[in-house]
Amino acid sequence: MHFDKRILAGFVIILILVFAAGVKYAEIKHDRSAAAEDLQLSITQEEDVAEQTTPEEEETEIKAYITGAVKNPGVYSFSAGARIYEALEMACPLENAELKYVEMARVIEDEETIYIPAQGETEVPQDYQFLSASAVDKSGKVNINKATAEELSSNLNGIGPTLAQRIIDYRESNGAFKNIEEIKNVSGIGDKRYADIKEMIVVK
Repeated sequence: MHFDKRILAGFVIILILVFAAGVKYAEIKHDRSAAAEDLQLSITQEEDVAEQTTPEEEETEIKAYITGAVKNPGVYSFSAGARIYEALEMACPLENAELKYVEMARVIEDEETIYIPAQGETEVPQDYQFLSASAVDKSGKVNINKATAEELSSNLNGIGPTLAQRIIDYRESNGAFKNIEEIKNVSGIGDKRYADIKEMIVVK
């Protein structure tokens, strides 16, 4: 009987050890699972941060030739979207520069020539006209944000010198046209005249 109690006690001890080992194994497994989840979460967060901090694509560089009544004529580089006034800051207009004819807020186009007239001049000299970026594209459409009065009247049906000048005046007073429909705000251009020219004009 004494022997049986020792055997029973041994079984009890073994069961306790097995139970303890099972509990320990479960704890270890839980800890490993938690550690794996933390590691995965950390990796995901790092990837998110990396995506958020990825440098944006570099802006496109454009070049324009600045000439006329400026101290430093030449070819200058700009970021896409640069304005005429930024070009003037770099080229430094002369004291006799006639800036009231310069579209300061206009976006610079790649490869264009920016001619700054002197006092007494109102148009680009004939020698420089061929260098300027044309307001009429290859398809014949007229950029109403850039066209001169002569280009407007010469290329748009029903637009004579008077209406062409009104378009220029509106553009100088209100800034560049945001869309082609805005040209209907110009006095003398109603729905009918707009319908006649809408396929011939663009804004850039």
